[in-house]
Amino acid sequence: MRLRARALPAAALALTLATGCLKALHEPGPLVDSSSAQTTARPEQVDPLLVRADVLYAARGPAGVRKAAALYLEAARADTTRVEGLVGAVKAYAWLIDHELEADARRQDAVAAVQAAQWCGGIAPDSAACSYWLGAALGLQARERHATALDALPRIEQAFQQAALREPTLEQGGPDRALALLYLRAPAWPSGVGDPDLGLEHARKAVALGGAYPPNQLALAEALTATGDDSGAGQAWRKALDLARTLKTAGDPDADEWIHEAERALTSRGGPT
Repeated sequence: MRLRARALPAAALALTLATGCLKALHEPGPLVDSSSAQTTARPEQVDPLLVRADVLYAARGPAGVRKAAALYLEAARADTTRVEGLVGAVKAYAWLIDHELEADARRQDAVAAVQAAQWCGGIAPDSAACSYWLGAALGLQARERHATALDALPRIEQAFQQAALREPTLEQGGPDRALALLYLRAPAWPSGVGDPDLGLEHARKAVALGGAYPPNQLALAEALTATGDDSGAGQAWRKALDLARTLKTAGDPDADEWIHEAERALTSRGGPT
């Protein structure tokens, strides 16, 4: 899965500065509520639950992905020493937020994603995946609940930095790709952590780790545009488009979105698609 527009827009942070700031993180409730009458699956059921959830998520349909999120959480509750279900739940919620039309539903899913990521980090504090998806979840929450943005920005940066140190190849260069987008899209100091040059540095790192993955080329193109290299940006947009078209032929469920993003950028530049 590609991390999409996770970095908070400058306008959202400006609104936050004007209206106040809410904490981005709160102590989550228990993963398994012993006072609830809800039946919990057994540890030996975890793998079958994960397989079912993966199949539903792979189809990328709203109803199926929501069901996948529930199955991932069921797997997490069946064995609270494993984090695969929690990582899957955050991924599923992230996809839903990017494809949900109702603002209230997006906000609820963002809070659920943050909570799942917190549970993940509580079980496996050194997990790169838990750190990475916490950063992603906090970014989504900040986008949907603007008042959390000011508190979230340094936490997002730290989470992605930790993931990059622990497992830079995660999600095909995901931590560096996420840092690139954060530095490119966040407001600059003193309001935020934005820094186009730093964004370019991390975009290049992501491409070095996964040059054949279209989102890395998309991030590089955005970084090159932000730092004034229009020619290099055009080449990166074109490469992203070619790679995404190849992946679409191979059946990648996310390829259409990458193609649309690259085509839109090339069209705005007046180039062929």
